[in-house]
Amino acid sequence: MSDEKRRPLEISFPIDQVNEIAEKEAHAKRYYRPVYTMHKWWARRLGSVFRTMILYALADDEMTVGGERQSTFGEDDGLPEIDWESPDDLWEYYLEDIDFDGKTVLDPFMGGGTSIVESLRMGCNAIGSELNPVAWFVVKKEVESVDLDKLDAAFEDIRDSVGQEIQDYYQTECPHCEGDDHNADSMYHFWIKKLPCRNCGEDVPLFKDYRLASARSSLDSYYNVVCPDCWNIFPTEDYRSDTECTDCKNVFVPYDAGHVSRGTYTCPHCNEHPEMDIIESVERFGKPDEELFAIEYYCPETGEKGYKEPDEFDRELVSKAQAELEDSRDELPIPQQERYRGSSDRARKHGYEYYHQMFNDRQLLLLSKLLSEINKIEDQNVKEFLLLAFSSATEFNNMLCEYNRTANKLEGVYKRHTILSRHQPIENNLWGTKYGRGTFTGEFDKMRAGKEFCQNPYEKYVEDGETKQKDGIGKIEGKLVDDPHDLGEKGNVHLRCGTSEYLPIEDNSVDAVITDPPYFDNVMYSETADFYYVWLKQVLEDEYDHFTAELTPKASEVVSDPAGEDSVDVYRDEEHFVTGLTNVFDQANQKLKDDGVMAFTYHHKSTEGWSTVLQSVLNAGFYVTALYPIRGEMRGSTHIHDKANIEYDMIVVCRDRDDDPEEVSWRSLEDDIYFRASEEINRLEESGSRLTQGDVFAVTMGKCLEVYSEHYPNVTADGEQMSVKQALETIRGIVDEQLMAERVQIMSDEMDTLSAIYLTYVLGRGDSVSYNALNKDLRTRGVDVSELVTEGLLKQDGDQLRILSPSERSDRIENKREPLAVDEAHYLKYLFETDQLAQKFGKWTNEGSIAALRRLGEIENDEDYGDIADYVEERSDTQLDLGDFS
Repeated sequence: MSDEKRRPLEISFPIDQVNEIAEKEAHAKRYYRPVYTMHKWWARRLGSVFRTMILYALADDEMTVGGERQSTFGEDDGLPEIDWESPDDLWEYYLEDIDFDGKTVLDPFMGGGTSIVESLRMGCNAIGSELNPVAWFVVKKEVESVDLDKLDAAFEDIRDSVGQEIQDYYQTECPHCEGDDHNADSMYHFWIKKLPCRNCGEDVPLFKDYRLASARSSLDSYYNVVCPDCWNIFPTEDYRSDTECTDCKNVFVPYDAGHVSRGTYTCPHCNEHPEMDIIESVERFGKPDEELFAIEYYCPETGEKGYKEPDEFDRELVSKAQAELEDSRDELPIPQQERYRGSSDRARKHGYEYYHQMFNDRQLLLLSKLLSEINKIEDQNVKEFLLLAFSSATEFNNMLCEYNRTANKLEGVYKRHTILSRHQPIENNLWGTKYGRGTFTGEFDKMRAGKEFCQNPYEKYVEDGETKQKDGIGKIEGKLVDDPHDLGEKGNVHLRCGTSEYLPIEDNSVDAVITDPPYFDNVMYSETADFYYVWLKQVLEDEYDHFTAELTPKASEVVSDPAGEDSVDVYRDEEHFVTGLTNVFDQANQKLKDDGVMAFTYHHKSTEGWSTVLQSVLNAGFYVTALYPIRGEMRGSTHIHDKANIEYDMIVVCRDRDDDPEEVSWRSLEDDIYFRASEEINRLEESGSRLTQGDVFAVTMGKCLEVYSEHYPNVTADGEQMSVKQALETIRGIVDEQLMAERVQIMSDEMDTLSAIYLTYVLGRGDSVSYNALNKDLRTRGVDVSELVTEGLLKQDGDQLRILSPSERSDRIENKREPLAVDEAHYLKYLFETDQLAQKFGKWTNEGSIAALRRLGEIENDEDYGDIADYVEERSDTQLDLGDFS
């Protein structure tokens, strides 16, 4: 293929420049592109990445910049003329108001709509197809315009009609204003589940421990705890040692006084304490009862925030809501559907068989009343925007939310990529007060900010390490058409709700396919989206056909379900995934113009995940022409949590194959793949990126994709065709035996091997990691997970391993006879955090601990580690005046 026919995206991509912006956007999406925070969707790609992909996929002499043709640009305009055979200068156009004059972009897996929004911002016509009606609705509202004055007026009408009533249900007597005739706002209500003891029959509150929350001020060192005997709430300076209740004088250790561990509970009432399985007790006794035991409040009069025990006033409000719900249940829009039995659902075994069971009576009453008022709005467009804010708020107003005790904030039902039962659920204030998270008021403000961004867009960028902003780049104003043939004449966007295995648009009509396909078995999108769907259906079923079904469609979803055939309602295996993805890619190929490209982002932890997507690309008649590692979601996101320690996506660029290549042996390709991967890994790390084990794997798999597809189907080994799966399994061995071994060896030269393995394989995977996934990774190094648990680096909790912090490990490290280098580094960090570093650093300082400190600083992106290393290294050399560490 000649260079003249290649698109810029096939020749070059500004990886370093985009990564610099993408890394910041991943941690602050609300400030970079508020349009994408209007409503949750899983695995939503970064706008900066997709903007650049579209720019490089479509750019040519015909594009206009600020109303002028690019071909007329020169040095006088401040923008370079592009050499299309080496288009590196195209990056200079990223911050310009590009107009591609109606070129068409197709996304057959539009999901959260990043490709659609970014295409519209660059003057394209956009076609988005999505099986899931929730995603379809979210994207529809992202691109549709709205009169902000009408939106504000509708919100005020809702506030007047039902807002105050909701607020009245979330009041509590203020501990600081006794005798006054006003109340404080209750921000969060803390509930505890109870199960009967199978021995004595007494109810057992399922407290894992009796910590409630840390001090609200970072200047305070105390912790709020609950007395196991009287449930009094009071502060203590040390929750790990004997603590006396300020009320009943009971002495207990808050950290160790709980009754729950690894899916079992013990009875505090019996003389004997046999462990009882929680799920078995739920099967016997039904869904556990819940009791209110604490309230976090905010007083508008005094400005005080704090925690208190519930009193009679609080319990009467709960009873009042229960009684009102009982009287009006039949008239309210309450979802009654049975929950889908899926592989990602761990809550069903805890008694949550129907969607209404995920909410308590007060939540059902007030959510339904709020939804009823929204449904009365006459302007359909305005109604749908209020409905979007309502739907977003349900994520934080249900009884599967938990409290982040360290950050003193609510975590929504989708902190993970699945729904988990909580023994200590948190009830939010639905309407909202001055403080708090996930309220209807707050979600309305987020939605409104998204639409304000659409009208007054901007682009953030990094210059000399400083984040700056340029305004007026790419107004988002979608005009929807029902028929894609009307694009350009009657509108600029066509959104289709249905399977993309058939796309009713003209062949050879699309300039680029920009997409983000499902990541094999990472997220069961339809199962998770049902949570929103059952509420949206109450309002939208008479307006749109795809909201008439009881739940979202499952059978046609292009995913591989990791559960067994008997464990789910619809079974979808690897073959189902490959077939579905091939069909969609084949449709995309047919719709592409001859000079068009398909580009998508992908990452996965397993060879199966990579082999299935590559097989689908090849089966659909594509081959890979280029591949780039790019910053993806931030670490700890719900999409990648516990899936792999991966921060980089691979941008895979594909083109239709014209003819078959010459035969080539697999052995001749292996070295090429290894050297390409090593070169890319070194380039990324030299640019300042910290690659995890998952990133190394993803980069190498991507390079294998690139090389193998170039010669497919004529790649042979021992005289026979080398399959996709065989090729990737071989490359997996190269990752484990060569690339990762090299990284461990480099660190082992600086410190002990176990510390090197911990730093290489464990860190970078969030707060916890799957036992099985880590054990599989470590097996190639001849290390067992139990060694890391024995050393106190990890704590096992069921099938998960929690990564312990320096402060959690301090007592254990103090008593170690032969601490590891990472132990010493962690203890130095603990001394720093407790203002003891200057007095005690000497015993813990050596070459290994200093090396571990520097590695920890790189991996955790925490400058404190590097500062500590500089401090102890300097003072260990000089032993001069220590002074104060700052």
